[in-house]
Amino acid sequence: MQLQGELQRRGSYQLHYRNVFHATYTIWKVDGWPALQKGLLPALVYQFCMNGIRLGTYSIIEDSGYTSTRDGRISGLRSTVSGALAGVTGAILSSPIYLVKTHLQAQSTSTIAVGHQYKHE
Repeated sequence: MQLQGELQRRGSYQLHYRNVFHATYTIWKVDGWPALQKGLLPALVYQFCMNGIRLGTYSIIEDSGYTSTRDGRISGLRSTVSGALAGVTGAILSSPIYLVKTHLQAQSTSTIAVGHQYKHE
């Protein structure tokens, strides 16, 4: 539904899906049950990698003592900066997997195709 009419003027494109339930029914009818699961494995790999990198990076930063002040107390500012750095690192390193997931989920048969179709197998 999100790709319908992308980069086109409103009203100049065909609406394939009226709502989430209609989209699910149409995809199931045209492409079959496996089409509803496209991108599931890359989505799981993406979450595993992103969160593993994020939590691992934060743990390394925390173990190095960067989140603590000189007297041993936890610094809110340093913890926030460390968390942001860990989050950015995880997001950047995992973004190629997210791109593959999005391409797989947007892929459809030509009768209900929306937008450019990448042929990932």
